[in-house]
Parts: sequence; structure tokens; C-alpha cells
Amino acid sequence: MKIVLIAPVRDEGRKTRDIIRFPMVSLLYIAALTPEKHDVTIVEEEAESVDYSMECDLVAITSMTATAKRSYKISEEFMRRGKTVVLGGIHPTVLPAEAKLHCSAVITGEAEPVWRQVLDDIENGSLQAFYHGGAMANLDDYPLPRRDLVQYTSPLKLEPIVTSRGCPYSCEFCSVWKFFGKRIRHVGVDRVLQDIANTNSKRFMFLDDNIVGDPVYAKALFTALKELNIEWVGQASISFSKNEELLRLAYESGCRGLFFGLESVSEQKMKRMSKSMRTQADTIDAIKRIMAGGILFHASLVFGFDDDDESVFDETLEFLHKTKIPSATFNILTPYPGTDIFEKFKSQNRLITEDWDFYDHCTVTYLPQHMTIDRLYEGYQYVMDNYYSLGSILQRFPASAKRPLLFTMINAGMKNSLKAGKADSRDRLTRLHNIIEDNYRQNASSPARGV
Repeated sequence: MKIVLIAPVRDEGRKTRDIIRFPMVSLLYIAALTPEKHDVTIVEEEAESVDYSMECDLVAITSMTATAKRSYKISEEFMRRGKTVVLGGIHPTVLPAEAKLHCSAVITGEAEPVWRQVLDDIENGSLQAFYHGGAMANLDDYPLPRRDLVQYTSPLKLEPIVTSRGCPYSCEFCSVWKFFGKRIRHVGVDRVLQDIANTNSKRFMFLDDNIVGDPVYAKALFTALKELNIEWVGQASISFSKNEELLRLAYESGCRGLFFGLESVSEQKMKRMSKSMRTQADTIDAIKRIMAGGILFHASLVFGFDDDDESVFDETLEFLHKTKIPSATFNILTPYPGTDIFEKFKSQNRLITEDWDFYDHCTVTYLPQHMTIDRLYEGYQYVMDNYYSLGSILQRFPASAKRPLLFTMINAGMKNSLKAGKADSRDRLTRLHNIIEDNYRQNASSPARGV
């Protein structure tokens, strides 16, 4: 069979800037599992357009919530042309019945355990509607990703690497633990080294949700990486700062920056979310230790939790200026389907829309508890504008003198992306207001109103 694997974008008109773009590694794993008798082509919309006239027997599309509607559109067009289409990824996993309305078959959970069965069933004319891959497979049972099929890379030649799946935490706003399971599973260190060698690159992004989630494995991995003379970035828990040996090994292995999900600087929320750091003082001390270790600290912060009021914006800026955190990503709480918070807001009738195009980390898709939609959006923009102002960037620079190039690239990139995203965000806010107004009018005209 001729098989096309597709990674769609959310918006055909807005694609990720080349410098921070890297291949969708999940498709490379699927390609590696495909028997050699089949011909495999990968299409990533970030780099090229989908050609609906291409000759193929099977189209497989990976979908996140933000790309769900685009995935459905692509799927429907191929099906209209008589092609078999399979949808997989986190969105079809949490909403399989919805996904099935737009395709021939749905894979829930990890696709690798059932991929070959899907191919056999298609060839035998016995394709099922649903396949469940689960989240229990040994990652060393999978072949390494097909790096030879990579169609593009960023100017930085930053290559994605996966060493583990699974997350032991049960954050209410996250569905990763439901997709990959709560048990951390690893790729053997020797196989990670081989995967790195296959890329012919010296710069990497580890996609693990927590690269130090298993300290014993992390120690073995970092020790092995020391011999490769590479540079890498990744994501970790801030509790990593307590392990001085691991912190040192990470830097020696080439770690130059880490993404940390602080989520909030409020001590009340830190305790409610069971964060490893329960006070601001502990968090500040951890940040200092990580930055003193030569690793750039990139924080992720979320606005819009139910215990957030308008004071959260100035409180966050004060914390960031005090700690001189080199860079940060700011998000509006997004109740993705499959998360506990989605179910909570839905049961409370607080979801404004289930149009997945709005589920993008920067649009208010629910009714906040202690502020208006406009105030949440305006506060979010206020923090970003202030933090990425030229004065703020210059004030934070001396604390990041060990990583001047990385600091400058991230801050310049974030500042530019803010300009590009403002008009789009304002347009989306207007559209949300229209949705609210339409819903109000419908409710007002309902005979059941007031009963």
C-alpha cells in the first residue's frame, strides 16, 4: 500500500516560524513500524501543503485538540476521493465517537501497538471502526524513528528526541497522564544514543514531560550524553533543583535550558496543585540553584484558575522581576477535553464553546470565577507586554549572562510572536462575545426559561 502520514496545522494561514519548527516525531515512529512492503510518505503542514490528488491507499492523521477541525477537514476531503482515513492522537483518544464521524477508523491511545493490525485489516478488507493501543507497551519494543523521512529541520538543526512516556502526576488541566499513563516508561539509554546518532545533529529537544522524572534513569542518560558533546533543552520538574549531582550532570551532558511548569506563583495554588515547591521562598531558591548551575530557566505560567482574581497579574510580574527568570510562556487556562477541569466546567455550565479552534492556550473558552472574560484576556496581555518589554529584557539579561545567545534568541522570538498574535487574539475574543450573545438570546427565547 501507499501510505501517507499527516501532521496538520491549526490554521493554514499561520505556521510556526522556521527557527523553532521541528519534525513530528510520533509520525517517524509509526513509519518505522510500517512493514517494508508498504511505501510511506510523511506530510507536515508546517512545511508543505497537503496534496489531495496524491496517489495513496491509506491516509493516517495525528490530531491534537487545537488541530482537530483541520484534521477533520483533511480527512473528509480524502474520504470524498475514496481513500481510507485513520485518525489518531490525543483528541481522537478522548473523543473517539466525534472523531469517527469524520474518518474510516479511530486509534485511541498509543498507535504503535495496533498499527500493524490496522494495516493487515485494511489489506484483508476487515477494517474495524476503533482500535485501542493503550499506554502499557515497552518502549524498547518499538523500532527507532525513521529519521531518514524527515523533510525539514529548523535553522538551529534542533532535533526532537523521546526517552520516556508517562507522567505520575494527575494535574486537573492536563490529559497527558490519561493518554500515556501514570507509569513512566523509558527507551533504553543505548537506543537513545543510537537515535541521536541517526540525526546527524548536535542540538536536541527532549520531548519528555519530565526528563528527570526517574532520577536513576536520568543519571545514566546524562552520564552517557556527556561523551557526545551535544547541546540540548527539555522539560523538568522544579524539584530537580534539590539533586545537586543530577543538576551538575545535566549541565555537563549539554543541558542549556529547561522548561518548568510553575503554573502559578500563588502559594495557595502551589499547595492545592500539590507542587513540589509549596512556598514562594522555596521556588525562588530552586530557581537560583538551577540558574547558578548554568541552565536557562524557562517558566510556564497559567492564568484563569478558579482562585485567581485580578491581583494575580501584578503578583506574577512582581515575582518574575524579583527572580529575574530569563524567559517565560504565559497561558490562559484551557479546559481541554479529557481533562478533569473540562468535566468540571461542563458540569457547571461554564464552557462558552466546544469549537476546538478556540482551544489554544490564549483564548478564554469558559466563564472565569472572579473576573470577566475581558479582564482575564487584558491581564494576560498586560503581563506579556510588560515582561517582554525592552526594559524588562535588559533588566533580566545580567542574570542570564552564562547563556547570552539562548537568552537573546528566546526573548527576541517571544517578543516578535506577541506582535503577530495580538490581532488574532482580539479577533477571537470578539467571536467569543458573539457566541455568548447568541447563547443568551437562545436561552432568553426558550419556553423553559425561568421554570
